[in-house]
Amino acid sequence: MNKLLKYYLEIKSKKKSIFLSVLFFFVAGFFFVLNETPKYSINIAVNQNSEDSQGVNPGKIVSLALGQGSSNASKFYYDLSEAFYSQEVTTSYDKKHQGVKKFFGSFYDDNTKEYSQIWNMANRIQYLKFLLLGIDYNPIPNEYLLNNFIKGSVSINYDEFADLIYITSMTDSPDQIKQLIIDLIKETDNYFKTKEKNQIDERINFLTSELNSISSISQRDAISRILQNQFLKKSLVGTNDLYKIKIVRDIEISEYPVQPNVLFLLVLFSMFGFFVMIAYHTLLFLKNEFNWISSIE
Repeated sequence: MNKLLKYYLEIKSKKKSIFLSVLFFFVAGFFFVLNETPKYSINIAVNQNSEDSQGVNPGKIVSLALGQGSSNASKFYYDLSEAFYSQEVTTSYDKKHQGVKKFFGSFYDDNTKEYSQIWNMANRIQYLKFLLLGIDYNPIPNEYLLNNFIKGSVSINYDEFADLIYITSMTDSPDQIKQLIIDLIKETDNYFKTKEKNQIDERINFLTSELNSISSISQRDAISRILQNQFLKKSLVGTNDLYKIKIVRDIEISEYPVQPNVLFLLVLFSMFGFFVMIAYHTLLFLKNEFNWISSIE
């Protein structure tokens, strides 16, 4: 008999055990889904606040005079990511909003006024790694742990087709993470403001000295327009409004949980049960065929 046909008939004769395997893993998947915590999707679309959107239109001469090219979301994405995830922004957020206590308050002891250590699998692995290096590892909630939490909870992605930046999160605490993202956007924008203040002052000093040394009326008019723009930017930096970050679409939370994907997980578990049993019977078939050939020889 053809070996492939024999194999097919062998597998076909085991369809009951295969069905039971699929059913067992389907039920296992069902209980797995029941134990999963529902997670909601949070997202907001942002972009760089251009000078035009701030009510200023200095023209291309401004960018050329200041040594700047045209900016877009693809460039701004990297600056935003670096600032958003920076320790400096995390520290500023913690000071204003008590971030460590907000997210790790369950580890705070009111009697000792101290945080207890967090021992999970990841921290135990870190402890073993630093132990080998001779470094004392103390996993207590602090600004560095808060920074790691932010990096693990909030994602920043760039959509090249829409030329937009999306700040997103999947969480079982949508209201809390929503407020976290809003506050971090504000603190990140403040970070940009701080960096820009010194640059604007330097530009104003340089342009003022250039204006005093140039006699050409056309050049003086051009520099005057650039200088006017810098004074306007300086006033905008001092406001409470967002300066560098532009909210394109406000933050949204999904109406219903988007995770776990119940249908996908049930199909995945069922397929796993199917292929496990197929593999098992295939191994038995090959073993029997091998023994049969050996007995003939």
